[in-house]
Amino acid sequence: MRLFLAALAVTFMLALPGCGNLSPRQEQEIDNQDGRIGEIENLANSNKLELGTLQTQAEITDSELDKIQHGMLNVQTTNENSGVQILSGPGGIVIAIVTVCGLIVLLSSTVHYRGESKKYEKTADVLAQRIVDWEDPELENDVFQAVMNTDIEDRVLKLIKRHQV
Repeated sequence: MRLFLAALAVTFMLALPGCGNLSPRQEQEIDNQDGRIGEIENLANSNKLELGTLQTQAEITDSELDKIQHGMLNVQTTNENSGVQILSGPGGIVIAIVTVCGLIVLLSSTVHYRGESKKYEKTADVLAQRIVDWEDPELENDVFQAVMNTDIEDRVLKLIKRHQV
């Protein structure tokens, strides 16, 4: 029971005084000595003038926005080109990127196939050396019979001749 009465007393004491008056007093009179309100009005008018000037500048800038390039692609509807321009206008960057990517693919495939060619050349050289080391004319004839009437016939002959010497 004591706890209930204490809680009731605390609630009553908190609710009784309220929050006080946080707003400024309404009875306070405005001090208008030395034309301070007129000065505030002049400052407000100068701010209005400044805002008008900024609005005019924004309208001028807005009217010129159609000539601004957006992003990396130049997608203007009015293309006024003068002089020598390389990769200009809509799609110039795209063409450059596609060209560079094509060159990269071409270069990487060239390097890859060059490496493969070197491996096959070394393989053929080792096989020709082993054929010559066997000193078996029948094996050499079988190899020549296998490559006869093909486009690698002369290469096999050169490899074997080189290793025989």
